[in-house]
Amino acid sequence: MKYLKKAGYFVALLVFLFLVLGPFIWTFVISITPEYAMFAKTTELLPEAVTFGNYAEIFGGGRRGGLVLTGITNSLKAVLSTLIVGIPICMMSAYALSRMEFKGRKLIKNLLLITMVIPVMATIIPLFRLFVARELLDNVFWLSLVYVSSYLPLITWLMSNYFATIPKELEEAAWIDGCGRMSTFFRIIVPASYPIILSAALIMFLNTWNQFQIPLILASSLETKPVAIVVSEFMTKDSIQYGLTAAAGIVAVIPPAITALIFRRFLISGMMGGAVKG
Repeated sequence: MKYLKKAGYFVALLVFLFLVLGPFIWTFVISITPEYAMFAKTTELLPEAVTFGNYAEIFGGGRRGGLVLTGITNSLKAVLSTLIVGIPICMMSAYALSRMEFKGRKLIKNLLLITMVIPVMATIIPLFRLFVARELLDNVFWLSLVYVSSYLPLITWLMSNYFATIPKELEEAAWIDGCGRMSTFFRIIVPASYPIILSAALIMFLNTWNQFQIPLILASSLETKPVAIVVSEFMTKDSIQYGLTAAAGIVAVIPPAITALIFRRFLISGMMGGAVKG
């Protein structure tokens, strides 16, 4: 029975890895397959000939490569703007909800949870009309504010629950030493909360990098298009360059993949700490 259970775990792990890694492996295989061999009548999964011409085109300074690199730069700009604006707002809001007593505090926390279920397509048309009226289209900063507003409920809720686990005695001791509330926040709360801060930053980074629907409507110019939209435009109604599209997709997924691998333990610890009931 013991060996059967281990075998079951091993099989489940293999299935999980196949479902998660399979699409990325297959995309890489397509990216190194010559175009002429893409639709060859064969039962072989791997190509007989291998080419890295698609990657050479992306990094060789060609037009398509320039579009991909511009898209990556635009995505990084959006990520930085979202983090710089979003993290401080979420931290201040979470601190107020977890530490300050005021009327409607619990109601606000409950409303934060409700707003998480509102689909983005329910708000994108009003947002588009607002952006058109105020001439805010194709602007990375204002686009980032939309991202912040969509992440604010979840991140604030997680942070407020995490802040609630920090002993109040630490703050009270700082107050006795003459520190104000704001000074105490930066001296006590922020250093004690680095796991949830890094976790929130990682969540914002990954979600901002993967944005497609919002920038598709609000950022249509080359100067603001993220890499996700740039890659999707390699497929047109007239032709589809499968190899180049796959190579661009692999290149686009490298930054978030590396970031997630480096900071994965903070993501787990922050999410677990912020998931406790506040």
